[in-house]
Amino acid sequence: MNNLLSYSGIITKAKAMEAKIVSAKDYQAISNLESTGDFISYLKNHAGYRDVFNGIDEHGTHRSQAEGIFIHGLYQEFSKLYQFANLEQRKVLDLFFFRYEINILKACMHMVYNQAADYDLSLFSDFFSKHSKLNVKALAAAKNMEEFINLLKGTEYHALLTNIQKTEITSFDYEMKLDVHYFMKSWKLKDKVLKGDNLKALTGSLGTEIDLLNIIWLFRSKKFYALHTSDSYSYIIPVTYKLKKDKLVKMMETSTMEEFIAVLNTTHYATLSPSLLDGSIEIFYQKVISKIYETNKMMYPTSMAPIGYYLFKKENEVQKLTTALECIRYKLDPQDTLKYVLQ
Repeated sequence: MNNLLSYSGIITKAKAMEAKIVSAKDYQAISNLESTGDFISYLKNHAGYRDVFNGIDEHGTHRSQAEGIFIHGLYQEFSKLYQFANLEQRKVLDLFFFRYEINILKACMHMVYNQAADYDLSLFSDFFSKHSKLNVKALAAAKNMEEFINLLKGTEYHALLTNIQKTEITSFDYEMKLDVHYFMKSWKLKDKVLKGDNLKALTGSLGTEIDLLNIIWLFRSKKFYALHTSDSYSYIIPVTYKLKKDKLVKMMETSTMEEFIAVLNTTHYATLSPSLLDGSIEIFYQKVISKIYETNKMMYPTSMAPIGYYLFKKENEVQKLTTALECIRYKLDPQDTLKYVLQ
């Protein structure tokens, strides 16, 4: 009873937020729009985006600016839930925030490498100043990676990125290091700070994600880059869930795609094989992770699982809206737009 009472408030709040998620009917209408201006106008009248697009000129907003506003909307929703949460609930939300922090670091890094603003990161400064030591504005304005890494002094990321030992370091190398760090730290932290249903739910979603990403990254490293077994270790998160360690090692040691798939077919994740081979793995991955979050919501209704499910849906919404806007820019047929957005 106490668990039910302590979670009823935040779950009710998340349900009210979820009611404002962009629906399939909305995407149907969006797919028939003809310009970025029409798209922004539509969202300015949508309950889920009315506030974040308030005061924004739909005729002067570019695609990259719109994407930044979508992400800003996600962070605003997170902040509302965080303010509403008690100390125990915030422990779960802190782990969600850790992912946002990694994502913003990667976004800043893209700007350093491209020397071009993907979107206005100053939108996120207030949010990150409340939850993080990162100076988002300064990181986004860095002229090179040396300056970028120096700006990370005082955070856990400074030593992490300084210690990459490679002759030629690409943005991909840095991103992989950040991703591996995120999953390793989250996997350890969950056992220290969570308990009960919250621990069970996060273990299921995080563990499945780690297993899937290890398989996908390893498959791609072998197929597209023909990496030697010893080099494959840099693409692996040293954590296993339902993918047993001996099977993972065997996949790393395979020399052909046929051998790789043969080993994969002996694991819990044998159903991945067709999508890996036909190139639809990203779609399959999203469906699997979505199903895990949905199952957690049903199995652990008086925990943070319903909130995790909502935040996952909101992240997906950012991707879908960005894809829809890109389709509109390139004048795709409405049915093709829907295919890309709702697949």
